[in-house]
Amino acid sequence: MNKGGINIWAVLVAAVGYWLMGAAWFTILRDPWLASVGKTMEQLQGAVNAGVAYSIALVSNLIIAYVLGWVVVRTGEQTAVRGITVGALLWVGLVGTTIGTAFIFEGRSLEGFVLTAGYPLVGMLVMGAIVGGWKK
Repeated sequence: MNKGGINIWAVLVAAVGYWLMGAAWFTILRDPWLASVGKTMEQLQGAVNAGVAYSIALVSNLIIAYVLGWVVVRTGEQTAVRGITVGALLWVGLVGTTIGTAFIFEGRSLEGFVLTAGYPLVGMLVMGAIVGGWKK
């Protein structure tokens, strides 16, 4: 077991990076993503307070980055490659399966799954590299 601590700066950088990546992801893929959820931008803007949504997303990203860092630090060698591996495993075991199950029962498309679940997959790989590679 690694006795090192979690690098809070790595957690902050990973979380903010993931948050910014989300802005880029959903801007670039906005039209196919909106089609996959059956909404228009106007419908979302009317139903969601953007400040609250972005704040919750950032806090959620901080939690994900911290937990990912905690798992990396507590379970073995702290390296970027191991962080990526742990991020991928956590995505497969928790995120992908959870989103996939919801999509099956909601009758949603595979394209929608890829657009929605692809963002946390890429994000967790990047965050894993940061929290794994940036030692305290």
